[in-house]
This record gives sequence, structure tokens and C-alpha cells, in this order.
Amino acid sequence: MPARINHNPHLKQVHRNLTRHYAEAVKQIEHLSSGNRVDRASDDPASLYMADTFVAEVRAVAEGNRNAQQGIGLLQVADGALGQLGEIVQRLQSLAVQAATGLYTDDQRGSIDVEFEGLKSEMDRIAKATTYNDTPLFDIPRGFTIEIGPSIASGNDFVDFTLNDMSAQGSHLNIGSLTIDTVKNAREALAQLQRVEEQVAEERNKVAALHNRLDLNSTTSTSIIEKLHEAESNVRDIDVARAMTELTRSQILSQAAASLAVESDTDIDQVLSLLG
Repeated sequence: MPARINHNPHLKQVHRNLTRHYAEAVKQIEHLSSGNRVDRASDDPASLYMADTFVAEVRAVAEGNRNAQQGIGLLQVADGALGQLGEIVQRLQSLAVQAATGLYTDDQRGSIDVEFEGLKSEMDRIAKATTYNDTPLFDIPRGFTIEIGPSIASGNDFVDFTLNDMSAQGSHLNIGSLTIDTVKNAREALAQLQRVEEQVAEERNKVAALHNRLDLNSTTSTSIIEKLHEAESNVRDIDVARAMTELTRSQILSQAAASLAVESDTDIDQVLSLLG
């Protein structure tokens, strides 16, 4: 084989291989240090796009889950208030039964009616004072929408509900004018209070059903987030064992190429010996 001065193809080939193996080793080290198989689009454009899609979906589902948790908080506040209203209505019924008997005088019924009126005022106070994030829940019929998922188009990723006016003076219960100062009025109040008890129980059952739905949504969202993280990991994360194997291979080949580079210098040594 002729000796060359300007060009040494063997040395250039060894240098090219050495550069390639070194770059591959650097790439594997980068992936191992980050834990990702795909760090940039040039690594795998389709996989990177898919992994980023999973990340975006996880964030949307997680935000919907947080909304659901806040909705649960609102419903817990509402349920607490309705529980108190239910107890007040039961007490109103007891007072009405007491006043409806003929064993009391009208003056005595008037004393019973004082407590009756006070309890109705307390119902009005509870309806106005029960708030969530500075929003009253029972002062007027009020609608709420809770976005619990990322898709508006499906129509299934939000919860709409309305909480009724639960004040004694409001149009839903409408017991502001009730009195028990006479036997007749007490007996008429009993009939209306039975209706009110059913309305309060119905409102509380509605709140409980919504609470259970949001609880189920939260559980489902948590499971979906877990599976999406797993899917992203399958696409993005590196196979450590395989990467270590590739790194070792690249390091061995780099060392071999470096050793061969020394051998490729024989052409230069031959030319120098001739010149000497």
C-alpha cells in the first residue's frame, strides 16, 4: 500500500468512527442523566409529540379534579346548612303540634309563637349566611357549573346544578307568614310544615347525590391521571439497561478506534523514515 503525505484515508476513517462512537456515548450519557429516551424532537419527533399530548391531558384532568374537589367542599357546606334547617323545621313542627292542642290559652300560644317566629328568622339568617368563596348558597335560586374534565364538546365533563332559596321568607319554602298563635293557625301551619320538611329533605338528597357524583369523578380522574403518567413514561422514559449496554458498546468502540488511530500513523512514520 503506497504511503501518502497529504491524505491518510485509514486515519480519516478511524477518526470518523471515533467521532461517531464518542457522539453516541455522549448521547447515551445525556439520556441516562435525564432519565428520558426523548429529550428533543430530533430524538423521536412522533414520540415527543405523543408524550407532550399525554402531559397536556394530565394537566387538564388534574385541574378538573381540583374543580371537583372544590365542588365537594361547596356541597359539604350546603349539606351542613341543610342539616341545620332540617332540625329547625322539626322544631317548628313540634311547636305547631304543641300550639294546636286545646289545653293552652291564646296568651300561652303567643309565647310559643315567639320561639316559632325566632326560628323562622334563624332560617332566613342561615340562608343568607351560608356562603362558599363569598357566594351565598341559599339566599336565592342560584345555579352552579363545575368543569370536571377537559372536553366541553362531549357535554359530560361538567356538572350543572341549582340550589334553591331555603329562607323562610323565600318563594320555595314560603312559610314567612305562618303563625301558631291560635289553634286554627297552628293546625294550618302543621300541614305546610310537613311540605317544608319534605322540601328540605329533597334538597339535601340532591346535594348528597351531587356529592357522590363528584366523589366518583375524583376517583376516576385519579385513576386516569395514573394511567396517563404510565403511558407517558412508556413513550418518554429511557430503558436504563439498554442504554447502559449501548453506552458500554460505544465506549469500547471508542477505545478500539483510538488504539487503531495509533496504528494508522504507520504511513507517516514510513514517510519520515524515508526523509531521514
